[in-house]
Amino acid sequence: MGKNLKGKDCGKGIYQRKDGLYSARFVDKTGKRHEKYFQTIPEARNWMEEAKYADKHDDVFIATDTTVDQWFEFWIENIVGDLAPNTLRNYRERYKFNIQPVIGKMMIANVKPMHCKKVFIQMNADYSGSTIRQTYITMGTMFNAAKMNDLIAKHPMDGVRFTKPVRATDDIKFLTREDQRTFLETA
Repeated sequence: MGKNLKGKDCGKGIYQRKDGLYSARFVDKTGKRHEKYFQTIPEARNWMEEAKYADKHDDVFIATDTTVDQWFEFWIENIVGDLAPNTLRNYRERYKFNIQPVIGKMMIANVKPMHCKKVFIQMNADYSGSTIRQTYITMGTMFNAAKMNDLIAKHPMDGVRFTKPVRATDDIKFLTREDQRTFLETA
């Protein structure tokens, strides 16, 4: 029970701030806290009751019929479209070659961590650690935008990790000038 500045109870989830405004807050069914400020207690109570009712009876995640393919196209054109051309190219390639074959036709709301992990498992044998990392970044960014836009309730990449190490610069062998001459003479 919150209190006003005089010590009187305001009701559950409502209290009066030092500036005189009343704060009303509650936690929705997804675990997200909502808070709003009002001039009077009745305004705060009305808002809280309406918000709780809407949370209980409304389906916030309406677009359950959106596929991952549809979301990717919207995301790449409208949300991250102003990124550098190489970044967009990397996002498109990782999606086309690695993500789309596994989860592209799925409804975005149905994608689970096991589906995301399957993308990385299928890449493990044929791709380097840096390419798998690019795919990880692409999927994470794409699903994060979907969550922020209320298409999904939970980020499907939560808890998903990739373990293939990215090759360090020291591991890459370069040809010496002598090796380059020998190679060119032989070629």
